[in-house]
Amino acid sequence: MDERPSLWVGHVVLASHDLARSVDFYRPFGLRQLRDVRPDDFLIELEMRGGTHLVFVLDAEARTDGRTAPFDLMVDDLGQTHAAMSALGVDVSPLVHSEHDHDHFTFRDPDGYVVTVNDSHVEGAV
Repeated sequence: MDERPSLWVGHVVLASHDLARSVDFYRPFGLRQLRDVRPDDFLIELEMRGGTHLVFVLDAEARTDGRTAPFDLMVDDLGQTHAAMSALGVDVSPLVHSEHDHDHFTFRDPDGYVVTVNDSHVEGAV
């Protein structure tokens, strides 16, 4: 019997001022690029664990700077991810340890979105 939940997130979308720059920023975090970025593209997708696609939609006029991303991310090893992102030159916040919530940190992407990264809190089969 399959104990995994029957639904999962298919796509999460961010407006991007520059698709190639967004792909170049997120790819080193282990996301799978599904196709090359072409000059006439208006969207590009990267694949995350579980098959969720992070979709960048070209919108040069979007007001993104300082906005909280409409999703958060989850990783198995928060400390290692924080160190790896920092080593890549990503502007990461300090790690936040919480007794009542998930340990986490944030980073700002090239379009100015503030993205939260949480420690894994998966329960059961996924």
